[in-house]
Amino acid sequence: MASVWGELKRRNVVRVAIAYAVVAWLLLQVADVVLDNIGAPAWLFQAILLMLVIGFPVALIFAWAFELTPEGIKLDKKADRAVAESRQYGRKLDYVIIGALVLALGYFMWERQQITTPPTTLDRSVAVLPFVDMSPNGDQEYFGDGIAEELLNELVRLDGLRVAGRTSSFSFKGTNENLNAIAEALNVGTILEGSIRKDGNRVRITAQLINASDSYHIWSDTYNRELVDIFAIQEEIATSVAGALGVRLGVGGVNSFQGAGTQNIEAYEAYLQGLASVRDEKIRFLERATQLDPYYSAAWSQLGLYTGSMQQWYSSPGEAPELLERAYSYVLRAVELEPESAQSTSLLGTILYSRKDWIGGEVAHLKALSLHSDRPNLGQYGYLLMRAGRSAAALEQWEKAEAVEPLGGLPITYRVYVSLAQGRFTDTRELLAWFANHRLITQFRLSIALNAGDSEEIKAIMAAMPPTAISTTTFYSLVLSAFDSPEMVLSILREAYADHSRRWPSKLHDIALLAAYFDDPEFALRAIGEEVRYTSARQQVLWYPMMAEVRQLAGFKELVTDLNLVAYWRASGWADLCRPLGNDDFECI
Repeated sequence: MASVWGELKRRNVVRVAIAYAVVAWLLLQVADVVLDNIGAPAWLFQAILLMLVIGFPVALIFAWAFELTPEGIKLDKKADRAVAESRQYGRKLDYVIIGALVLALGYFMWERQQITTPPTTLDRSVAVLPFVDMSPNGDQEYFGDGIAEELLNELVRLDGLRVAGRTSSFSFKGTNENLNAIAEALNVGTILEGSIRKDGNRVRITAQLINASDSYHIWSDTYNRELVDIFAIQEEIATSVAGALGVRLGVGGVNSFQGAGTQNIEAYEAYLQGLASVRDEKIRFLERATQLDPYYSAAWSQLGLYTGSMQQWYSSPGEAPELLERAYSYVLRAVELEPESAQSTSLLGTILYSRKDWIGGEVAHLKALSLHSDRPNLGQYGYLLMRAGRSAAALEQWEKAEAVEPLGGLPITYRVYVSLAQGRFTDTRELLAWFANHRLITQFRLSIALNAGDSEEIKAIMAAMPPTAISTTTFYSLVLSAFDSPEMVLSILREAYADHSRRWPSKLHDIALLAAYFDDPEFALRAIGEEVRYTSARQQVLWYPMMAEVRQLAGFKELVTDLNLVAYWRASGWADLCRPLGNDDFECI
């Protein structure tokens, strides 16, 4: 045995083995970083690893069979033993080994510095950025978004940890902002970012938790797995991040991983594709997800959300009831499967008040708030309050939502409605700075001008109406051409109202506002009343300053009674502009 070991040492086989192992390890570390950043396919790293493994025995055989001599490499039996055994040639390999070890030690110390050296302070807050798609075909953006959103949903369950809302965090998608600027904008101290590379049935996910103020890496890891392991990867990432934050930030850890809510990979992919799609395609993907896994609560919830949105914004009076009942059944299924889901419970509240069950809707929203009071999507409770005429209470909810979702459009959009209802036109215009490119910016500006009674601004906005829809542009062109003749404008409005092909919700809303502006409150009530009886999407219009005369009509009292608002007011609090007159009557101003 001793002679074999001596022969291995004499032929430098031991030195070659050590040098090869150290250099191969260094090459793998470099390849891991470089390939990940250039978007190389996952198989390339695997190929490099395989070649290095295969090369190891080849290198040992080569070291055994050949000797390094002053004349070059020769077969061992032809080499001059005295020369070959001299220290001069053995030391060359020693230098290679020492150099490689120094590099390896330096890399190891740098990595330890990145991972384990704690910063001076850490903030109890985090934002989850969309994971970058580095797949070969660049077609897995929805998958990266989905991974990030699932992790966000897990982190929000950490006691004492403030998590920036999805809309605000995802607003930095595709930008080159540095992490410190992002953290400052989102008002958080740490950032979770990463990348995904999906190639066939394999997925590679890199995630890192970074302290924004000094770019210190609290934690990072890379996962190379089969796609079937995606849920295990999510659990590992969430658990690791939770553990790091729990230890370093002093907040509670995740007690049990909820994950994606399904173990069916096809259902999960269909769900993520649904979230990334629009309108009919969105519903088709979500329906497929529920078919593949009938117990997938999140898919049922999202299907209910988008079916409800279709009912609220795009349906006709004939379509609305059936769409609303479908949305209701989907959301009920989601809540039955996951009763403690704040998102599904909040959505149930919205569906309930859309069915004119305002008391039930408020109960559901309050339960959702008790489950996760800091989630920005729970600002939806504020929408119930606003549509019911309780603008001051709605504003309180949206200010809380905005604290978590500082760059999120919805809480600020809602504040536009509230400030408009309260007659604060200057504040409303300032809020519009957030919506320079919003598809509804023209409608917002027109609503402000109509309520403020600014005829010149109204005409200027109508003249500049973007041609997003020919019917809309034509409608406003006709109104503008007759603007200085109220009777002619009202005639145009009545003609539009009589044309059932032009009476989808947005047109009824437009007709009502213009009728109120041109002093026909009865006609305005008829138009807006028809809309809000089958969709509550624009019910806040009832509380605009320009609708004051409408609110004093007997028909208005009949309308809000039919909407079940009076029963809600008596149970939960009156609208800002209404008050009870004894037990059987009320008035609104």
